[in-house]
Amino acid sequence: MPLQFMLHEQLSRCERAFREALTYDSLTGRIQRRHLMEGALSDAWQAYCSFARNVAIHSSLGCTTANGTVHAASVNPSTWQRSSYIAIRAAKGHSINLAQTNTELWKEPTWGDPGKSVSIITALNPGNARTLISHFAGGLLGPKHCQIVRNACAHRNHQTKADVEALATHYLASKITFPSEAMLWRDPHTSDFAFICWLDDLRTISEGAIK
Repeated sequence: MPLQFMLHEQLSRCERAFREALTYDSLTGRIQRRHLMEGALSDAWQAYCSFARNVAIHSSLGCTTANGTVHAASVNPSTWQRSSYIAIRAAKGHSINLAQTNTELWKEPTWGDPGKSVSIITALNPGNARTLISHFAGGLLGPKHCQIVRNACAHRNHQTKADVEALATHYLASKITFPSEAMLWRDPHTSDFAFICWLDDLRTISEGAIK
């Protein structure tokens, strides 16, 4: 299954889980609701990061875009392990040594982080680098907001909650007790839930990145 369609299917499942969570409103149901929402958010973020990783690595190993343009490999040796090593070093701002590789997936950067995308893609230097940068670091809010809220759910403390609360200026927001409640804020232009807007941004980015 093409990477884009796989991501869209995963995001659709996350959206369904989110909408199911909205049906819970009793005291016990509110706990289930929060768990469902946090699960949907985490799954969406991980799916997007996996997509970003696969697109970046596949591009660096040589690829044919959705528009039919063929790009040669930009890393040597042309293996995912070499691309992985380059991405790790670039994300940290470190120099890149010849021929070194990485086989430990846990060492890899957060591929979906728009703040890391330019450095990683520039270092990998695939033929479609300009396209990848323009979409993965193009300014849509969904990836960063999704990342901030998801991290606050996973690492709950007053500082990560403050990071979430700082996003309120972008939405029709209400006071939150748990970070995941920011998913229920509303977009001031469309009135959609914030989480739905984030998913739409992830889909838009994926559609442009593969061209």
